[in-house]
Order: sequence, then structure tokens, then C-alpha cells
Amino acid sequence: MWAVGVFAYLCAVSARASFGVASVEASARFDVDGAMLSLFGVVQLGTYAAAQIPAGLLLDRLGPRRMLVLGALTMAAGQVLLAFSTDVPAALAARLLTGVGDAATLISVVRLIASWFRSWQVPVFTQLTTMIGQFGQAVAAVPFLALLLGAGWRVAWGSLAFLLLLSVLLVLAVVRDAPPTEPGAAPVPAPRAGQVLRDVFTSRPAWSGFFVHWMTLMTVNSFLFMWGVPYMTALGIGAAEVGALLTLNVVIMVALGPLIGVATGRFPRHRARLGWIAGTILTVTWSLTLLIPTQLSAWQLLPLLTAMAIGSATCSVGFDLARTGVPHRAIGTATGMVNIGGFSASLLSVLLIGIVLDLRTGGAAATLVDYRVAMASQLVLMIPAGIGLWMTTRDQP
Repeated sequence: MWAVGVFAYLCAVSARASFGVASVEASARFDVDGAMLSLFGVVQLGTYAAAQIPAGLLLDRLGPRRMLVLGALTMAAGQVLLAFSTDVPAALAARLLTGVGDAATLISVVRLIASWFRSWQVPVFTQLTTMIGQFGQAVAAVPFLALLLGAGWRVAWGSLAFLLLLSVLLVLAVVRDAPPTEPGAAPVPAPRAGQVLRDVFTSRPAWSGFFVHWMTLMTVNSFLFMWGVPYMTALGIGAAEVGALLTLNVVIMVALGPLIGVATGRFPRHRARLGWIAGTILTVTWSLTLLIPTQLSAWQLLPLLTAMAIGSATCSVGFDLARTGVPHRAIGTATGMVNIGGFSASLLSVLLIGIVLDLRTGGAAATLVDYRVAMASQLVLMIPAGIGLWMTTRDQP
């Protein structure tokens, strides 16, 4: 059952990350500049972030099985629409559908884990879920990109729709919301939305998870969803090397995930410190990479991809902070709130990079210097994350 949930999440990540891999082809297909291209990422990430609380409330009421099915069907519709899109409005609508469906997926799997596993096992299986699911990036970077370049736009996006529909069939066949109750046990009443929202928004641990997620995932998402491939292309890195780097990023992330999950479970008082460590590594590595004035080879980008793997592996610590800081009835909504942290910041980062690029180029082709300045601008958004995490954890041991 857990494996099917993970597969559903992997399919969602493939659909989520695919547009970033196809951003160069999308720019040519829809004849758009940097700011308009960033709008695709903004629409998807903005919809994903905005849908988290509604999706969490529905999850706490309907259960993870139904939400996984609804999410995958919505994303599949988005891939089909994008496959046949020839203009910007239709393509934006397709990414909006992808964001809405994606919003229901990870939080449903996290809720499934909380219902089926013991408390000390939850951090480890949550980490394993997010790490294995990130192989969806490798699906987007290698087979999807190969189909896009070899078989064309429609075949590539159609293949993602097929993958999502396969996950729907598996969820319907295998997944159940929770272990069976004792015969004669009274049914648990559905939680009231107002009480759930109070549980979540008055919880300092949930807010700490929000800022950990922001700090560890923002630069990772802006790179993987939109600007990583154009930046690496400006460095002169070929498509094969780009795919290898993105795949290696996932492999490192998967290797680190279980270790961070074990540390999260064994040392719960130090979970916020894990966020601080990952955020510091990301900030320092990004700064050093962008300060190098010359072109970098694929292997010279490896420290940056490793730092982003650390960030991706650590972001799930935010979910665990929220899980233990709210009643069980509010876990779905609290998980959605944490997700808002990383993805709303990613939205701002994607948009900021696009604006800076257009301001510097005036519509001309962006140079490597333009990309270095634009990518550096996102680091400003690490400051409010650090302030928020400090304020929500400063009185805790």
C-alpha cells in the first residue's frame, strides 16, 4: 500500500518537473520571453500553494485514497491539455490543473503513513516517500526529455498522462485509508473545518515546519521547475550532461533521505537545527557557485546539485514538526500548510528570476552573466525564512 502511494507521488513529481525540463522547447513553441516563461512556473506553483489548505481540509474529511485518485485524474487532464495546446492561455490552464492535482498527492501519502505506521517509523517512511518520489525528476530529465526531443511534444506529454492514469488504477486496487477498526467501534466523526484550522494556525511547531520547508526547498524548486535547464544551457552544458546531473541529484537525495529520517526520529528536539544546517549549506554553495565568473563544467556544478539534494532531503523535517505539533485530526491540513512554505517561496523565486532576466536583457538573449545575477537574486528570499524559523523556535530547548 505504501509502495503504491509512493508510485503515485513519483508520477506527480514527473508531471510537476516536466515543464522545467521542456522550458527551452516551450519558449519556442509558444514564442514567449523570460517573464512570460516564468509565468508558467508561477501559475503552477501558485496554484499548488493556494490549493494546499483546501486540499488538506478535504483530505482530513475524505481520506487519502479518494484524494490520490482525484489528484492524479486532475493532473492527467492537465497533461492531455498541454499536449494539444498551441497558445499560451491553454498551456497556462494545463499547468493550473497540474498544480491543483499535485497539491493533493504528497499530503495524502503523508497522511496514509501516519495512519498505517507507528509514530517512530513515520519520519523514516516520510523521508523514504519524498526521496523515492523525487525519482520523478529523473523520469522528467531522461525518458520524458528523450521523448520530447525524439517523438515530439504531444507524445511526451501524453506519456505522462498515461503514467498518471496507471497510478489511479493501482490506488483504487490497493490503497485503504486506515487499518480496519474493531467490530462494533463507533465511527469517528468528520472534523469541523474551523477547529482544524485553529489547530494548525495556532501551532508553533507547524509554523516552524513551514519555515524549514521554505528554507530548504525554495532554491531547489526554482532550479528544477524552471530555471535550472536554461542556466545550465547558458553554461554550455549539453542535454545528456543535464540529464545526468539531475539524475545524480536524485540519487544523492535518496541516499541521504533515510539517514535524515532516522535522525529526525531519534533526535526530535534537534529537527529545527537540521533545517538551519541545510539552509546554510544551500546559501553558501549557491553564493560560491555564482561568484565564479567563468563557465563551469558539468562536474563543477556537482557541489551545487549535492547541496540541493541535501535541501530536498531535509524539507520533510518540516512535515514531522507539523505532524507532532497538531492533533491527529488536523495532520492533513498541517502538512498542506508546511507545503505552502516551500512552494509559495518557490513561486516568488521563479518570478523574481524571470523579472531580473528581462530587466537585464531588454528582450535580447540572456548571457551567462545575466543568469548569474538573476539566480543570485533569489537568495534574498532566504532571509525571511531564517527570521521566521528563529522566531518560532527561539524559546524551545
